[in-house]
Amino acid sequence: MGRIRISKIKDNDQEKAYEFCLSIFNECNWDKKFAYGLKNLREFFGKPREIFLLAKKGERIIACGGLKKLSNREALLKRFYVAKSFRGKNLAGLILEKIKKFAKEKNYKDIVLDIYRDNLRAKRFFQRQGFLTFSPTSYEKWPESKHPEIFEFRKLNLK
Repeated sequence: MGRIRISKIKDNDQEKAYEFCLSIFNECNWDKKFAYGLKNLREFFGKPREIFLLAKKGERIIACGGLKKLSNREALLKRFYVAKSFRGKNLAGLILEKIKKFAKEKNYKDIVLDIYRDNLRAKRFFQRQGFLTFSPTSYEKWPESKHPEIFEFRKLNLK
């Protein structure tokens, strides 16, 4: 796969990160009303117990993933995407490991996420990683949690 760097988003990554995330939305034909926070990902994931990671090959963004605070014990995994040509190469696993390590360091007990119901590849990936389906309470900071007809929800307990 060549040399891939995974690091926190920087100011000069903003535009490319926005374009990368938007390209995933377009590829998957997802509803843009759920594309909030993309314009300034650094700010969107900017609180002390939050992080947004980019995987780059050279200057090209090939994957990303972020963790957002929902409550003192729960963190929300968002904007977890891998470029089509890099899927199936364990890049998602590498990013998820870094995010889990960060979550444990910040004393979260659970990581929660939403997956479009028709996204079978993502459902299989998160199931293999130990995420179990659950029904979340509706969170103001998590618009997808109000749409169980569109999304399936998963939770991972951080032991």
